[in-house]
Amino acid sequence: MTRDRDAGRDNADRAALTGLLADIRDRVLDAARLHPGHHVLDLGAGTGLLTHTAARAVAPTGSIIALDLSATALAQIRTDQATQIRPVVGDASHLPIATATIDRVVTRSVLIYLPDLPTALGEIARVLRPAGILSAFEPINARRHHNAHLDGLTANENEAIDGLRRHSSPAAGPMMAFDVAPLTTAALHAGFTAPTVHETTIIDRLTSHTQVDAYLHRRPHPGAHSPIDLITGHLGADTATRYTTAWHHALDQATDQAGITFTTPVLYLTSSLERRHTV
Repeated sequence: MTRDRDAGRDNADRAALTGLLADIRDRVLDAARLHPGHHVLDLGAGTGLLTHTAARAVAPTGSIIALDLSATALAQIRTDQATQIRPVVGDASHLPIATATIDRVVTRSVLIYLPDLPTALGEIARVLRPAGILSAFEPINARRHHNAHLDGLTANENEAIDGLRRHSSPAAGPMMAFDVAPLTTAALHAGFTAPTVHETTIIDRLTSHTQVDAYLHRRPHPGAHSPIDLITGHLGADTATRYTTAWHHALDQATDQAGITFTTPVLYLTSSLERRHTV
């Protein structure tokens, strides 16, 4: 997971990503208002970005369930008796957790991949105690855009490439359909109070040809092929070569040292459970 995320990044790029992830982690956990003794579910914990910091916040009497579909990712989470971290392989739509036993649910870039948000939010509501809090960060990838001018491709080819992106993996469909309204509707239906939603943007850039190549050969999300592998497999090597050339040309034509800019809308959502909801 982290290997795919870091593939092709230079030291400066890795440092910037590490700083961004730390900021996201801190905002999610601050909004959750963690206290010693809380029992926390880290939903989609991955390798433990939220887990370890949350564990320190709820120590010494609290606990963390780090739940993820990937046993390989969970194996990278540090556990010991003192921190009360329990890795669990599980599905957000069928949480293997008893009803009303969790004080806080925290999650980062997980809800976007779920094909059935109402069911997942219902499960989160089921395991939370009354007045328990959900704190989430999610990117809105359907509204992600860049300022690169890609020459050398026909309109039909660009449309086909956009279509491949929307169907690049089983998770791509839910991810591209994800937005604020479906999430807040699902939360309200599950029994949460009107969510507090803060929308902002994340800016990242490609400023070198090495970074362009890394972007084109990196998997955009778990289960997806890289852009070049996807285009090569469906549209042929010639189209993939011209696509690569177009990106490098776009960097050369960038009007300033900022290079190619990507803008991704993101949201931070916080809501509390005021009543017991049965799904």
